[in-house]
Amino acid sequence: MLFFLFAVLALALPISAMSSSNSTCTPEKIQTRVEWANMARKDQKSYLEAVKCLMQLPAQTGIKGTITRFDDMNAMHQVQAKTIHLVVSIPAQFLPFHRLYIHVYEQLLRDECDYKGPTPWWDETRDAGNFTHSPLLDPDTGFGGNGNGPDNCVTDGPFANTTLHIGPGQTLTDHCLSRKVNEINSTLGNKTYVQECHDKSTYLDFWEATGFKTHGAGHSGVGGVMEDIDASPGDPLFYIHHGFIDRLWWKWQSEDPDSRLYQLGGPSTQGGTEETTLDYVMTTYGICPNVTVKEVMDIQGGFLCYKYDY
Repeated sequence: MLFFLFAVLALALPISAMSSSNSTCTPEKIQTRVEWANMARKDQKSYLEAVKCLMQLPAQTGIKGTITRFDDMNAMHQVQAKTIHLVVSIPAQFLPFHRLYIHVYEQLLRDECDYKGPTPWWDETRDAGNFTHSPLLDPDTGFGGNGNGPDNCVTDGPFANTTLHIGPGQTLTDHCLSRKVNEINSTLGNKTYVQECHDKSTYLDFWEATGFKTHGAGHSGVGGVMEDIDASPGDPLFYIHHGFIDRLWWKWQSEDPDSRLYQLGGPSTQGGTEETTLDYVMTTYGICPNVTVKEVMDIQGGFLCYKYDY
């Protein structure tokens, strides 16, 4: 049931060739996001250490229940769940918000935990139907494996025995980082379903195809905390998974930039009727200044300046 909730909830020109007219994002400034398995081992280790650093730094947002900087990110997602996710309709800002969200997380890792390597993403088409043996879930070279015991707590890898403070759901109850891999659900991240997303011509159709299958696959395929609609960023895999979704959206935008680069569609709240516009303001609760949807539509538009390795 959780899988279907998440599905409903989330419902060629090379990427690098889509250049920005904004002179502040020049070729020499563009950062390359790298698929996890393609990262140098030293960068993988450095990234994981930076995430653990965020889990030790004190919170700064003042959002109720936060203890660490990592909590700040999770809580920022939790308190905005009704405006960034859906139950009976698709808030148009879902994809822009999560694009911003990954960017903010990246900046915290760099600015507050001195991470200097590339931002990773997860090519889930490589592991669809076999998440259990993904390099991402390797206890030695990844984020730790599947959960164990009655609560499915992660007991190996860099985040073994981690206690989360935000969630489950809208609660603020200490609980373990849990995973419960479901390989049937993970198959929905395969190339066939990804191609279905690319075959759509409008933002709404693209997102409906993505949310029902590809986006839901990462969450319900990993399971545990990742299935928690409100507080799924409690699993550090959340950010790597959403790199996959962001890349999918960017590739779709790049296939017809004149039509798709700034294309939106859908309401601004669950069940709402007011359409989201490019001027919709997104907040990060003081972690960085508020930005509009328009500012994150182009990943090489100046506010953002990155590309994907493939």
